[in-house]
Amino acid sequence: MTLLDRYILREAFPVFLFGLLLYVGFGLLSNLLPRAQWLGTAEALGVLKWLALQVPYATVQALPIAALLSVMLAFGRLARENELMVMQAGGIPLLRAARVFLLGGLALSGASLALSEWVVPWANRATILVYWNELVPERTAQFRLVGRELAVGAYVLRFEGFDPEKDELQQVRLERWQGQTQTVILAQSARLTGQSLVFRDYRVFTLDFARLPIPDFTTLPEAEAYLREVFRAQNIGAPGAELTVRLSQSREDLEAQYAGGGFETPVALSSWWRKLQDPTTPPAERREALAQWHAGVALALANLLVLVLALPVAVHRASSPGTALALALVLTIAYYVAFSVGKVVALTGPLHPALAAWGANLLGAGVGLWLGRGVYR
Repeated sequence: MTLLDRYILREAFPVFLFGLLLYVGFGLLSNLLPRAQWLGTAEALGVLKWLALQVPYATVQALPIAALLSVMLAFGRLARENELMVMQAGGIPLLRAARVFLLGGLALSGASLALSEWVVPWANRATILVYWNELVPERTAQFRLVGRELAVGAYVLRFEGFDPEKDELQQVRLERWQGQTQTVILAQSARLTGQSLVFRDYRVFTLDFARLPIPDFTTLPEAEAYLREVFRAQNIGAPGAELTVRLSQSREDLEAQYAGGGFETPVALSSWWRKLQDPTTPPAERREALAQWHAGVALALANLLVLVLALPVAVHRASSPGTALALALVLTIAYYVAFSVGKVVALTGPLHPALAAWGANLLGAGVGLWLGRGVYR
């Protein structure tokens, strides 16, 4: 690292840290305030733990705008005090002076991708579980799953009630399809512990829908034989008998996936990619996976985009520190509005998910290159 790089880094790094702490704090506050009414009885340590678990996701969101703020203030000051002009007079082009930001953007993009793959999914999952099970236990996540169709691997689970004292699901149905054959387990109650679903007073039926509709019969033995092919199997448990089914997801997984509450989805980028590679993925899930994967990568690479966008604005428009801060705020809001709209369009809109997810980055790069026509040379 040259003397010039160290000089610019000393100028920008404190601003970057300040911006990172500021924007992470804003992110945590935006999650805390809407839920403050439900946290009145929660312990302070529990709330702090819950907030700490949200730091990785907030960091991924804040890294690009903290980098943008550091570019705006650092290069704005260098331009105002004619230091950039001196550098260019000495044969140092602007892009060479910004090399430390380019390398830093690459490092931040790699860090953002690593966090999104290995840290953020775990932290988001823990955030949901801590909120429902520790901070607001009177509004337990199980109540939010009542009456919903829960996809659990090859099964679909539904229950119509929950008894918190017994920790039991009420009026439970678990079904599985294999071609046109359906197996259904019905029970008055069940316990979900880890990945084990234990039914009590259960009934199991296996029906072959390929044999329907039922034709007319001339004799009773013929009808009985045919119906035995329709109702392939049945198992009626004795009173108090139990049946255990091993699921592909644990109770905590289901709570994190379906309990909701406005929290971010605890899914790694590689999980979305595996869904894209699976030919059996339904079209709706494939579109979601395509949108989420491209949006995650686009957000990580925004750490490089801010250099292209912010550098010409800082050089030509940041006439004072206040102006630089105001412009940084405008660019931040503009980018995240465009990114959010693009992500929504990627999930639901008419555009191809990849194009919509990358729309904010492409727009920002285009605007940055247009503004930098006299800068990037």
